[in-house]
Amino acid sequence: MTLDGTVEHAADGDWIVAFDRAIDRPPEKIWSALTDPGRLANWLGDVEVDLRVGGKFIIHFRKLTVVMTGTVTALEPGRVIEYSWLENYGMPSSVVRWEIVPAQDGCRLKLTHRFAASCVLKEIIGFLGGWHAFLNAIPVAADGAFVPYQDEKDLEAGYRQRYLGSDTRDEHATFMKFAGVQLERLLPGPLARVWDHLTKPGLLPAWFGENSSIEPRVGGTVRLMNGHVRGTVTQWSPPHRLSYTWNVFAPGDGPDAISAYPESYLTITLEPHHEQVLLRLTHLPVLERFEKQNAMGWHTFIDILSDTLTQQPKRERKDYMVRNAARYGVDMNNLER
Repeated sequence: MTLDGTVEHAADGDWIVAFDRAIDRPPEKIWSALTDPGRLANWLGDVEVDLRVGGKFIIHFRKLTVVMTGTVTALEPGRVIEYSWLENYGMPSSVVRWEIVPAQDGCRLKLTHRFAASCVLKEIIGFLGGWHAFLNAIPVAADGAFVPYQDEKDLEAGYRQRYLGSDTRDEHATFMKFAGVQLERLLPGPLARVWDHLTKPGLLPAWFGENSSIEPRVGGTVRLMNGHVRGTVTQWSPPHRLSYTWNVFAPGDGPDAISAYPESYLTITLEPHHEQVLLRLTHLPVLERFEKQNAMGWHTFIDILSDTLTQQPKRERKDYMVRNAARYGVDMNNLER
């Protein structure tokens, strides 16, 4: 990947982004790609053009919510078009200028994008990647063909490396998706009784396992199933909401041990529902390989809690697990580790 774009300071302090491309298309085709809305739609977006000095040049970019509102500031038909550039997200107004120079094998296409001196370099780098991708598309678009949108992240990363150095990180947010489990169950009321079974040391072990306790306060210690699960209370709003961190440990792990698995978060809410109580449980993030097992486990715990509240005879935990393993497609003989 050749990065042919440049950015530098002009004598007056403005920033200049520049490209100079040799293109094997005749000048008239490139001019059409820069000014004809039908051809502009092939590589840039829906563009409104009034081709005269003072005329509008408005771009609704493909795949983006960005809209550029500009005015033609210079025009030499077939050779030069220049327009102001004001996007709808806060960057100061700038100026884009295209120049077409005839050449033996087609033409040279020169692009300059001038930014005010008040702009900072890291705000400008993204334009290098964007213009680079657009310039890659122009030759095919000039032939009248539609060019699919090219993600310019790799191009932008290359320009960031060149101008900002290897230690500079992209400041854009990254969208992340995590597996998780949610479960709802109607339980017999009243509300306070369900809350007590979720939180009180004398009742919690009946459905969650021996030596299970939750210290009743934000910041309180959580220890479940003989210390197999340990955490800290993050929300304590009796009798409606309980949240705590969730860390899994192996038998024999000491108090200072670090879990081999990522920390996750459990939230349980309770709401009155006629004579019953609606329990909502959310556990995330869950490693994808554990997602079905996690669902099986929580379904089992809530089954036991339900039988405890209704004073039904409780079966062995394994019996509940076998039934729920079939429900979620878990092989009990080949559990994920």
